[in-house]
Amino acid sequence: MSFCLLIALALLVSTLPAAGAARNAPDAGARAEARFVASLEEKIETHRKADAVVRVVDASGRAVAGASVSAAQLRHAFGFGCNIYRFDRYKTADRNAAYKKRFAELFNAATVPFYWRGYERQRGRPNYAFTDRIVSWCRARGIRMKGHPLLWGHQAGVPAWSQGQPPADVQRKRVEDIVRRFAGKIGFWEVVNEPSHCRQVRIDPPYRWARAADPNAYLIVNDYYVMANGYPPFLALLKQAKADGVPFDGIGIQAHEPRTMRFPLPQVWKVLDTYAALGKELHITEFTPCSGGQKITGSHLRGAWDEKAQADYAVKFYKTCFAHRAVVAVTWWDLCDDGSWLPGGGMLRADLTPKPVYTALKDLIHKQWRTDARGRTNADGAWTFRGFHGEYRLAVRTPAGTVEAHRPLVKGRPNQWTIRIGEADR
Repeated sequence: MSFCLLIALALLVSTLPAAGAARNAPDAGARAEARFVASLEEKIETHRKADAVVRVVDASGRAVAGASVSAAQLRHAFGFGCNIYRFDRYKTADRNAAYKKRFAELFNAATVPFYWRGYERQRGRPNYAFTDRIVSWCRARGIRMKGHPLLWGHQAGVPAWSQGQPPADVQRKRVEDIVRRFAGKIGFWEVVNEPSHCRQVRIDPPYRWARAADPNAYLIVNDYYVMANGYPPFLALLKQAKADGVPFDGIGIQAHEPRTMRFPLPQVWKVLDTYAALGKELHITEFTPCSGGQKITGSHLRGAWDEKAQADYAVKFYKTCFAHRAVVAVTWWDLCDDGSWLPGGGMLRADLTPKPVYTALKDLIHKQWRTDARGRTNADGAWTFRGFHGEYRLAVRTPAGTVEAHRPLVKGRPNQWTIRIGEADR
């Protein structure tokens, strides 16, 4: 081999990646992701938990030392939700019962459908009966509800009896009628869906109509493609709405576009920070990692979206959102593969058996992130514990009797509860 050829080969080799670099890039990405996820634990401890003091006194108000006290968390303040679109939609009673059982075992929040085209097939005859069944079932189980959507520029938001989007007076009547009818039952509303993409319906004045119809309603503005690049048009719309005094309480961020993207978690955090700067609470309104075999994109991870990849990413994504101070809810979209808008998008297979993601999130939410504490009061009759925000059942036992009480452990407020032995809970 000539000297010149040797030099040429040496130069060529010097421009190539180091041996194993291509293989090590995904490994480096995995290590960086692991470090990021590990860093979330401290943030979860800071933002999702608080100290509480239980003080036990007797009928005369004197401290009771040595009382046995337990605090069992009944439900989270944070919203762990899913749309409930397949409620009573299966052909058999057994499948409907299985769907409801799986839903109630995992979620404390439900998104209720109000798509105009399907909800009011004949003008003046909305399908209130279906919604009433959902509302009754959810309220009996302490599941809070969000209506979605009342207006939308998409075909699903245009009733078949209308020539295009109905005029403003018809839109207003729909918003006011529905919000008033379910006031005190459905507390959250996404009045206009995806307004920075479907601009046929503006958010002003519909959000003013909704606020007037139920001043206590919590109103969310919701849109997609946000996790991909922050979607500046949505951010600009929200800034303008805030400047114009449009009444809205929360920002809804969908997390399934692009549909095969495994959003890098530091990027997710950056997007959350960007939108949190507007001073509103954040809701992840639609999250759909799939298990249908699609190629994973936008990530250090190679391969396909299978059940293992779905579960792995979902747990990390939930941890990221739960750790962020501004996020107050995450909603999965849809529960079961049978009826999912994306192939393999459910937590349950088509036969309603749970996938690994269902089991993993159930363990995360209802075991790892649930507080069950026990102890005894000190000489001052006080016992202190630290727990996740939410509703608790307290049980106090002394030789003089046992008292049970329910108390909310609230973020940002003193949680000091006095339990009086010999007196019913108040």
